[in-house]
Amino acid sequence: MKWNPTLLFVLPLSAFLVATLPSCEQRREGPAENLGEAIDDATDSRPAEGIKDAVEDVEDALKNGN
Repeated sequence: MKWNPTLLFVLPLSAFLVATLPSCEQRREGPAENLGEAIDDATDSRPAEGIKDAVEDVEDALKNGN
């Protein structure tokens, strides 16, 4: 099998990207995300609304130190 120089460059690069890019994902909430969540809360249109509200209440209590 003859090795193509381009292949020798692309294979390690693709392996590096596959290994590192998933770890770079960060969730950044912007104004549109916050507005969408506020609308969902107001209209109770989220699936499992009661459970999510309870979790949000616990998170708020932990942040506030209650």
